[in-house]
Amino acid sequence: MKESIYIKNLGPIKEIFIEDIKPLTVLIGESGSGKSTLMKAIALFRWLYKMHNIRSYLKRSNVSKSPFRFRLDTYFKNCGFDEYLKSNPEIIYTVEFSDSRKYTLHFAKNKLTGTGDKDLVQIQDLYYNKLSFISETRNIIPLWAERGASLTGGYLGFYFHEVYNDFDLASENIKDLDINYLNLKLSVKKVQSNKKYFIQAPNKEYELTLKNSSSGTQNAIPITLIAEHFSKHFDFEEAFNRSLLNFLSKTNNLTDFRPVKNLGDIKKKLFIHIEEPELSLFPEAQCELISDLISKCFVSNTNSIDLIFSTHSPYIINHLNLLIKAHDCNQLVDGAKIQFEKIAVYQVDEGKIEDLIVKNQRIINTNSLSDTINNIYDKYNQLDKDGSLIEK
Repeated sequence: MKESIYIKNLGPIKEIFIEDIKPLTVLIGESGSGKSTLMKAIALFRWLYKMHNIRSYLKRSNVSKSPFRFRLDTYFKNCGFDEYLKSNPEIIYTVEFSDSRKYTLHFAKNKLTGTGDKDLVQIQDLYYNKLSFISETRNIIPLWAERGASLTGGYLGFYFHEVYNDFDLASENIKDLDINYLNLKLSVKKVQSNKKYFIQAPNKEYELTLKNSSSGTQNAIPITLIAEHFSKHFDFEEAFNRSLLNFLSKTNNLTDFRPVKNLGDIKKKLFIHIEEPELSLFPEAQCELISDLISKCFVSNTNSIDLIFSTHSPYIINHLNLLIKAHDCNQLVDGAKIQFEKIAVYQVDEGKIEDLIVKNQRIINTNSLSDTINNIYDKYNQLDKDGSLIEK
């Protein structure tokens, strides 16, 4: 399955085309450059395509009445895109299979096409996908988890509640998890019928609640827990059946349902999207976190996972070159490696993207990411040339 996306006039995005969204896609750029907008657009259209697959499955299984509508106004509002509609954006998302069969969702003039009965996904192309969007608001999770019962009815935005639900589900299946890159351990315990999250130091030198841990730990733990859950513990069958029964119960079509294909025969994939995984982490820990993520998604995983994340960190991009080299040498760095052909890195700048992959050298071009450091050195040297000295 090959994905492509074209976006024009969507907020900070002027015009972007990604011909092949790779299993590992990384976006780097300044704040406000359009990284998050691009990633949210990809996640949204992946979700729309998932819904189109479910609708196609039901239609082909004798459920004639559609159990849901594609409410683009609501979806765009959840993404924070509702104000962007004034610019008349256009988005074209395409999924193509090896024998040239393809399905396209096209959004233009505030209308979505490609989801009608004549566009149904063919039986052999049906996919069931699970998407997770780990937003930068994840640092609120420890406090919310501690006080959630007393905050019933509180709403902190669509993306926060989506990532919190994934975090909560993951902690149902994983009670203890080593966070090796922080040299810590996460423990989930039941205290007076409530779940409590604790951080333990090596040899149990101390234990404290997650909400009282460092900001870097609070930002990193949800990423690691969710990735571990999807890598090895996510139950596609349970999730699919839950979605299916939910849709069928809304239309009272359970008796009409004649499954066109068994769940075991439907292709499956997980998509993880992360905003700035490096938040509040020292550079070395940033790199080790990325190794841990790539290990969970591409090395030690039992489920098929695609990973996309946005970042400000040149350390991470340089570290990816190390993991590419590790794969070429058939070795692991902190348990991780990544195949060169599976990675794409784009620098997002002023609403457009630049591909940083250098194919003939099998590396990521990081020269432009060193400009800030070079400018500092240039200014430092210029002070001496001008006869100006920094006060001691």
